[in-house]
Amino acid sequence: MSNLGKLEQIKDIRSIWADEARDFTPWLSQGENLALIGETLNFGSDWLELVETEANVGSFFADIVCRDTSRDDHIVLIENQFGHSDHDHLGKLLTYAAGRKAKTIIWIAEHIRDEHRAAIDLLNDATDDQYQFFALEIELWKIGGSPLAPRFSIIAKPNDWSRIVARSSRRITDGNLTELKQTYLDYWTAFKEYLGDHSQLRCQKPSPQQWMYLPIGRSYFTLTANLNTKESWIQAFLEFHGENGTRFFKAMLQQQHQIEKETELDLVWDELPGRKGAKILVKKSGVIPSDRENWGDQHKWLVEKLNQLYAIFHQRVKKLELPDDREENASGEG
Repeated sequence: MSNLGKLEQIKDIRSIWADEARDFTPWLSQGENLALIGETLNFGSDWLELVETEANVGSFFADIVCRDTSRDDHIVLIENQFGHSDHDHLGKLLTYAAGRKAKTIIWIAEHIRDEHRAAIDLLNDATDDQYQFFALEIELWKIGGSPLAPRFSIIAKPNDWSRIVARSSRRITDGNLTELKQTYLDYWTAFKEYLGDHSQLRCQKPSPQQWMYLPIGRSYFTLTANLNTKESWIQAFLEFHGENGTRFFKAMLQQQHQIEKETELDLVWDELPGRKGAKILVKKSGVIPSDRENWGDQHKWLVEKLNQLYAIFHQRVKKLELPDDREENASGEG
């Protein structure tokens, strides 16, 4: 029988990172570690895109500011510390979140005290569903002489299900959630459950709307699932958002021939004339999104296509650069 190693925990992470701001924060902000946070929270490895570290908030400095790649301009704030959680960092967390208008707030420490876990739970209960608060504990482990391995554990998080139910109840009570809107909400709730069982991709919280966003690893680009009950179709597509969406789309067009050689998908390249942005889509017509008995087949099709689109475009999106203005203008003069 092979000899097995013994897991050993590093008891004090300060033996690895001497200074919180100069050592621990820069390490935590590296891409592979942000990816691990995203995976731990079940949002996926492409969820976070670093904006800056030691970000100015008045006369203070927030540890790490990121962008949620599944939602444009959705800011994620990370506050990290050595040792046990304390009131000082809780106060900083709220101050920085307010100053940067963050919608997702993550507190990371070696140990989250019970009273601070309760405080995070209270914030999740007291705020509406556009905000989400998390508390994570970090540990370092090794086996013999192996490199150190970090592990994050979730100590406090939002109760997504209760929030969805509460939100739906409020809208029904207010008379704002129509039967169609309820169908949308139920459709994406079931879709999210199917996605979790059949893909590494992760999506946003279900909402009573016609679309669902999934991150692809860069802000202002998303994978999107879409339905239309009147025209009886569902779609999966790569979406280009924001001021430069159209220009990025034109840059991607330069790879169209190679992309279509690599896939059997019948891609439609839609520039969306007159709008900021564009999309590359695959469409299935003749389906009835309101027919709950066929949701399983619809969700299967959507997830299969989204997985394929991710495989095609994930790395391309990350490497995509805007065309030079002079070249773009020259190409349009002919």
